[in-house]
Amino acid sequence: MKERKWFYHLILLLVGFILLFPVAVLLINSFSKSWIELVPEEFVYLDYWKSLVTENPEFWASVLRSVSIAVFPILISGVCLVMAMYAAILYFPWLDAVIQAISMIPYTLRGVVLSISVLTLYAGVINRMVMLVCVYCVVILPFMYRGIRNNLYAINVRQLIEAAELLGAGGLYTFFRIIVPNMLSGILVSSLLAFGSIFTDYAVIKIIAGSRYMTAQAEINQMQHDGSPLTSAALIAMFAMTMMISVVSYSVQNRGKKQA
Repeated sequence: MKERKWFYHLILLLVGFILLFPVAVLLINSFSKSWIELVPEEFVYLDYWKSLVTENPEFWASVLRSVSIAVFPILISGVCLVMAMYAAILYFPWLDAVIQAISMIPYTLRGVVLSISVLTLYAGVINRMVMLVCVYCVVILPFMYRGIRNNLYAINVRQLIEAAELLGAGGLYTFFRIIVPNMLSGILVSSLLAFGSIFTDYAVIKIIAGSRYMTAQAEINQMQHDGSPLTSAALIAMFAMTMMISVVSYSVQNRGKKQA
């Protein structure tokens, strides 16, 4: 087995190279004036990055819109799922299977299909932003459900409640002062995964909101028409933000496992 370790390391290096090669190409292109032939024509280094930071307030405003549109779906889904799973584990065990089946809906109805269906049914009846928040609540349902469910089972809710009742704690006090603090790591990981899904989305918000609510992905899509390396710099910035979300989510998840 030890003799084959080099083979596994080679496979990992090959996969890592294939995944990171497009990112490396974008990074090099963001430092070059143009890249039409095999080798970049001329390097301008940080010119496009300076332009992205100082001369493109629309891009950073679109990033803030991407962040703000993710807050309400995460809050709504998080509160609803925490309450539903808490009730399912303690009082209605059969409800867990129902919630799990409902959470699989986004895997069968992809974002494009779901958004077109909602837009066809409720266009002109419900505000577009309200419609968008509701669609995102459905889209992030699998991420929120899995993390919250696993965390509830990991902290052993029944034993915590029994111990709290023996010490004279009431139901609401037990939930808000004991159960919820023990769930914070699982809720945070689920929220970060859901946030990453909304932050990188383009299809749903383009179909429902159109040009009324320009997010970062929509702004980058407009930049692509110019063919400027500025688009590469914006994509690398988006990749770095998404990677930071993933790193924070992974570190919080590992910390929760160590504490458990």
